[in-house]
Amino acid sequence: MNPLLFVSTAAVVLWSAHPGAAAELGSVQGVVYEKSGEQVRPLPRAFVSIAASGGEILATTRSDANGQYRFVNLPQDRYTVSAAKLGYLTRKAAGRSGSHAILDCSGGCRQTGLDFELSRGAVLAGVVVDALNEPVSRAIVSVRQTGAEESAGKPLTATTDDKGRFRIAGLNGGSCTVTIRKRVLGGGDELLTRTVNVAEGGEITDLVLTLGGRDSYRVAGSVSGIPYGEGYRTWVSIRALSGSARALQASVGPDGRFQFDSVAAGRYRADAAAVPRGTGERADYFMDVIDVAGDTEGLNLQPVAPATATGTVEVAAGKLPQGARIRFTSTEGFGYRWTGLRGASREFEVTRMRPGTYRVDTDSTQFYVKGVKTTGEVQSPKEIVISPGVNQLTVIAAADQSQVYGVILDPTTSRPLPNARVALQGDRGEYSVQSDQAGRFLFGKIIPGDYRICAWTDIAPQRAEEEANWEQAGCQSRIIPIAPSSEVEIDLKAAP
Repeated sequence: MNPLLFVSTAAVVLWSAHPGAAAELGSVQGVVYEKSGEQVRPLPRAFVSIAASGGEILATTRSDANGQYRFVNLPQDRYTVSAAKLGYLTRKAAGRSGSHAILDCSGGCRQTGLDFELSRGAVLAGVVVDALNEPVSRAIVSVRQTGAEESAGKPLTATTDDKGRFRIAGLNGGSCTVTIRKRVLGGGDELLTRTVNVAEGGEITDLVLTLGGRDSYRVAGSVSGIPYGEGYRTWVSIRALSGSARALQASVGPDGRFQFDSVAAGRYRADAAAVPRGTGERADYFMDVIDVAGDTEGLNLQPVAPATATGTVEVAAGKLPQGARIRFTSTEGFGYRWTGLRGASREFEVTRMRPGTYRVDTDSTQFYVKGVKTTGEVQSPKEIVISPGVNQLTVIAAADQSQVYGVILDPTTSRPLPNARVALQGDRGEYSVQSDQAGRFLFGKIIPGDYRICAWTDIAPQRAEEEANWEQAGCQSRIIPIAPSSEVEIDLKAAP
């Protein structure tokens, strides 16, 4: 018998409510296997989940020693079946090229051969040390694939242990950027970035990454297109696009040349300023973005034309609060800019922006940005391109957030569980709260959308808010749709 590890109460009631309709119930079975080169072998203990057409995960089982799995007594519906195993990539589901299989049991079915091909993901592991070669604990290590498609996704992350060790599995092969971040006393981050190439399914287990080491380079070049030389005091400043390190500054000589003697590897935004001597009339310039991977000579930095974002805010639902502001945050590390709304027309204007891609949002809990209209189409506010010159925008805002509440239950006794952690994760945000002494929890002011939800008896808040940790922390999440201005009540059994 292949036991179901998790079955929702609603699914049990539904399946048992029609004992006379056994002929109409469906089943699905198949094999999870691993393919490496030309070798194929069954993959045991892989998680296989089946979800109803509404997105709720009805059951999850694990493949047996022969890689086989089976679901029985399925009521009539359309289902999504998926397979996963920590450290593996789901390459193909039978019947389609993607990682999920669609199963139509709306008229009953007896489906066999619904197989899944998984392949072992690449692994990066190593140790983070400081300049004295001592291990650095609790540093955040993140790995992002550098391919065009992969780089749009979330990076995989890990935290170093007390010996500075880390391990990240489940990567696609190819080039990836490894970033190490450690909070230092007095504020700010200590940051290190490296580019690593890993073979498909390969392992790199001996990375030694040194924070605060002497891996720094000389960066030299010249400027053009801005004032410098006799009669001007001109300088170039560079700031890393990730982290919160202070900017570095170098003077521009009478020949237009500049030089930085100690720059850590990474990507930097460059800016320049020129002041006519004897005056306070400073002119600022956006310059090219530069990449530092070694000693660099002969850079030529040129000014980039600034951009302006202007337009109005259109209210799709609810009412904006007094003093409402919206925020443009660069997705490329150029910082953020706030703008207030002018009068009843709700007009705004943000000048002197560096061209690039921006996320448009607000830090207010009273409303949120639903979308942005640029050339007639409403786009997601997460990635709006701001071009040089004037960009005319219509920002669509709404104040129709929802509430999600319920009770977290002990997985063994089904009693309310105090001081447990519950988290929501979706395209519009990540949230986590702790249950009270009666096991109750409440999320207020949630932006409408589809969210994954899960609860744990004991987990650190930062781990609960990072989706990559959910399966590792024993969570089999459910997907819940949250409609505008709604109240969603849901009770959850906590993962161990």
